Amino acid sequence: MEVAVESRGPHVLKTSLPDIGNLASWSVSSCKYGFNVNCLRDGDPNTYWQSDGPQPHYVTMQFQKKVAVQKLAVYLNYQADDSYTPTKLLIRAGTGLHDLQDIKVVSMDQPQGWIQFDVGLEPANEEGTALKPLHLYVLQMLIAANHQNGKDTHVRGLVALGPKELPYTDEDQIPFKNVLFKMHECIR
Repeated sequence: MEVAVESRGPHVLKTSLPDIGNLASWSVSSCKYGFNVNCLRDGDPNTYWQSDGPQPHYVTMQFQKKVAVQKLAVYLNYQADDSYTPTKLLIRAGTGLHDLQDIKVVSMDQPQGWIQFDVGLEPANEEGTALKPLHLYVLQMLIAANHQNGKDTHVRGLVALGPKELPYTDEDQIPFKNVLFKMHECIR
Protein backbone atom coordinates (compact mmCIF):
# COMPACT_ATOMS: atom_id res chain seq x y z
CA MET A 1 0.00 0.00 0.00
CA GLU A 2 1.50 3.33 -1.02
CA VAL A 3 0.58 6.50 0.80
CA ALA A 4 1.34 10.08 -0.21
CA VAL A 5 1.55 12.51 2.69
CA GLU A 6 1.75 16.25 3.19
CA SER A 7 4.17 17.89 5.58
CA ARG A 8 3.19 19.82 8.68
CA GLY A 9 5.23 22.21 10.82
CA PRO A 10 6.24 23.46 13.38
CA HIS A 11 9.01 21.80 15.40
CA VAL A 12 6.71 20.35 18.08
CA LEU A 13 4.73 17.22 17.28
CA LYS A 14 1.04 17.87 17.97
CA THR A 15 -0.79 14.64 18.74
CA SER A 16 -3.07 13.17 21.37
CA LEU A 17 -1.51 9.73 20.95
CA PRO A 18 1.10 8.49 23.46
CA ASP A 19 4.77 8.18 22.45
CA ILE A 20 5.75 4.53 22.98
CA GLY A 21 9.29 4.84 21.61
CA ASN A 22 10.78 4.68 25.11
CA LEU A 23 9.61 1.03 25.31
CA ALA A 24 11.88 0.06 22.42
CA SER A 25 15.53 -0.63 21.89
CA TRP A 26 16.60 1.55 18.93
CA SER A 27 19.29 0.76 16.35
CA VAL A 28 20.36 2.19 12.99
CA SER A 29 22.06 0.68 9.95
CA SER A 30 25.00 3.10 10.23
CA CYS A 31 25.83 6.59 11.48
CA LYS A 32 28.44 9.30 11.28
CA TYR A 33 30.22 10.08 14.53
CA GLY A 34 28.13 12.53 16.57
CA PHE A 35 24.98 11.94 14.48
CA ASN A 36 23.76 8.70 16.05
CA VAL A 37 20.40 7.20 16.99
CA ASN A 38 20.11 9.44 20.08
CA CYS A 39 19.60 12.43 17.77
CA LEU A 40 16.31 10.89 16.61
CA ARG A 41 14.86 10.98 20.12
CA ASP A 42 16.29 14.18 21.64
CA GLY A 43 13.43 16.46 20.49
CA ASP A 44 15.82 18.99 18.95
CA PRO A 45 15.07 19.78 15.27
CA ASN A 46 18.64 21.03 14.83
CA THR A 47 20.17 17.60 15.46
CA TYR A 48 19.75 14.61 13.16
CA TRP A 49 20.76 11.03 12.53
CA GLN A 50 23.06 10.83 9.51
CA SER A 51 23.66 7.50 7.87
CA ASP A 52 27.13 6.53 6.73
CA GLY A 53 27.59 3.63 4.37
CA PRO A 54 25.88 1.69 1.63
CA GLN A 55 22.14 1.87 1.08
CA PRO A 56 19.55 0.92 2.19
CA HIS A 57 19.56 2.85 5.47
CA TYR A 58 17.17 1.94 8.23
CA VAL A 59 16.05 2.58 11.81
CA THR A 60 14.87 -0.42 13.82
CA MET A 61 12.76 -0.40 17.00
CA GLN A 62 12.69 -3.68 18.95
CA PHE A 63 10.12 -4.00 21.73
CA GLN A 64 10.49 -6.55 24.55
CA LYS A 65 6.78 -7.35 24.46
CA LYS A 66 4.14 -7.06 21.78
CA VAL A 67 2.92 -3.47 21.49
CA ALA A 68 0.20 -1.72 19.52
CA VAL A 69 1.49 0.98 17.18
CA GLN A 70 -1.07 3.37 15.70
CA LYS A 71 1.11 5.87 13.82
CA LEU A 72 4.67 6.75 13.00
CA ALA A 73 5.81 10.39 12.89
CA VAL A 74 9.05 11.46 11.22
CA TYR A 75 10.59 14.95 11.22
CA LEU A 76 12.31 15.93 7.97
CA ASN A 77 13.68 19.26 6.73
CA TYR A 78 14.04 19.48 2.96
CA GLN A 79 15.25 23.10 3.03
CA ALA A 80 18.22 22.31 5.28
CA ASP A 81 19.06 18.78 4.11
CA ASP A 82 18.48 18.89 0.32
CA SER A 83 19.80 15.61 -1.19
CA TYR A 84 20.01 14.01 2.28
CA THR A 85 16.20 14.22 2.60
CA PRO A 86 14.28 10.93 2.32
CA THR A 87 11.54 10.91 -0.31
CA LYS A 88 10.38 7.30 -0.02
CA LEU A 89 10.05 5.28 3.18
CA LEU A 90 9.32 1.58 3.47
CA ILE A 91 7.76 0.51 6.77
CA ARG A 92 8.33 -3.07 7.92
CA ALA A 93 6.95 -4.97 10.89
CA GLY A 94 7.27 -8.43 12.41
CA THR A 95 7.90 -10.55 15.47
CA GLY A 96 11.67 -10.46 14.97
CA LEU A 97 14.36 -9.26 12.58
CA HIS A 98 14.14 -12.55 10.66
CA ASP A 99 10.47 -12.20 9.60
CA LEU A 100 9.96 -8.51 8.79
CA GLN A 101 7.27 -7.87 6.20
CA ASP A 102 6.71 -4.73 4.14
CA ILE A 103 3.48 -3.11 5.35
CA LYS A 104 3.50 0.39 3.90
CA VAL A 105 5.29 2.64 1.40
CA VAL A 106 5.26 6.38 2.12
CA SER A 107 6.17 8.79 -0.69
CA MET A 108 6.95 12.46 -0.04
CA ASP A 109 7.85 15.48 -2.15
CA GLN A 110 10.09 18.04 -0.43
CA PRO A 111 8.98 17.13 3.12
CA GLN A 112 9.15 19.85 5.76
CA GLY A 113 8.28 19.28 9.43
CA TRP A 114 6.46 16.41 11.11
CA ILE A 115 4.90 13.81 8.84
CA GLN A 116 2.45 11.40 10.49
CA PHE A 117 1.00 8.28 8.91
CA ASP A 118 -0.95 5.24 10.09
CA VAL A 119 0.93 1.99 10.47
CA GLY A 120 -2.16 -0.23 10.61
CA LEU A 121 -3.69 -2.03 7.66
CA GLU A 122 -7.25 -2.90 8.73
CA PRO A 123 -10.04 -0.30 8.86
CA ALA A 124 -11.21 0.49 12.40
CA ASN A 125 -14.65 1.65 11.29
CA GLU A 126 -17.05 1.03 8.43
CA GLU A 127 -16.26 4.34 6.74
CA GLY A 128 -12.57 3.42 6.52
CA THR A 129 -11.49 6.78 7.93
CA ALA A 130 -9.31 5.26 10.65
CA LEU A 131 -7.10 2.20 10.84
CA LYS A 132 -6.65 -0.31 13.67
CA PRO A 133 -3.26 -0.28 15.39
CA LEU A 134 -0.71 -2.88 14.34
CA HIS A 135 0.51 -5.28 17.06
CA LEU A 136 4.20 -6.06 16.69
CA TYR A 137 7.56 -6.72 18.33
CA VAL A 138 9.79 -5.08 15.70
CA LEU A 139 9.15 -1.97 13.60
CA GLN A 140 11.62 -0.84 10.95
CA MET A 141 11.69 2.30 8.82
CA LEU A 142 13.78 1.79 5.70
CA ILE A 143 14.83 4.77 3.59
CA ALA A 144 14.19 3.54 0.05
CA ALA A 145 15.06 6.79 -1.80
CA ASN A 146 16.48 10.24 -1.14
CA HIS A 147 15.92 13.54 -2.94
CA GLN A 148 18.16 13.82 -6.06
CA ASN A 149 19.28 10.19 -5.45
CA GLY A 150 21.37 11.23 -2.43
CA LYS A 151 23.58 8.55 -0.88
CA ASP A 152 23.30 9.25 2.85
CA THR A 153 20.26 10.47 4.74
CA HIS A 154 19.26 12.90 7.50
CA VAL A 155 16.30 12.21 9.80
CA ARG A 156 15.72 14.82 12.50
CA GLY A 157 13.10 13.02 14.58
CA LEU A 158 11.18 9.76 14.74
CA VAL A 159 8.30 8.92 17.08
CA ALA A 160 6.28 5.72 17.43
CA LEU A 161 2.74 6.50 18.58
CA GLY A 162 0.48 4.05 20.36
CA PRO A 163 -3.32 3.98 20.25
CA LYS A 164 -5.34 6.50 22.22
CA GLU A 165 -5.61 5.41 25.83
CA LEU A 166 -9.15 4.91 27.06
CA PRO A 167 -10.08 7.12 30.00
CA TYR A 168 -10.49 5.34 33.32
CA THR A 169 -13.80 5.83 35.13
CA ASP A 170 -14.87 4.80 38.62
CA GLU A 171 -17.71 2.75 37.14
CA ASP A 172 -15.15 0.45 35.54
CA GLN A 173 -13.14 -0.38 38.64
CA ILE A 174 -13.35 -3.99 37.57
CA PRO A 175 -13.95 -3.88 33.82
CA PHE A 176 -14.31 -7.65 33.55
CA LYS A 177 -17.84 -8.81 32.75
CA ASN A 178 -17.76 -12.60 32.94
CA VAL A 179 -19.23 -14.52 35.90
CA LEU A 180 -15.92 -15.49 37.51
CA PHE A 181 -14.80 -11.88 37.79
CA LYS A 182 -18.25 -10.51 38.71
CA MET A 183 -18.48 -12.73 41.82
CA HIS A 184 -15.33 -11.06 43.23
CA GLU A 185 -16.38 -7.51 42.28
CA CYS A 186 -17.41 -6.38 45.78
CA ILE A 187 -15.25 -6.34 48.89
CA ARG A 188 -16.97 -7.63 52.03
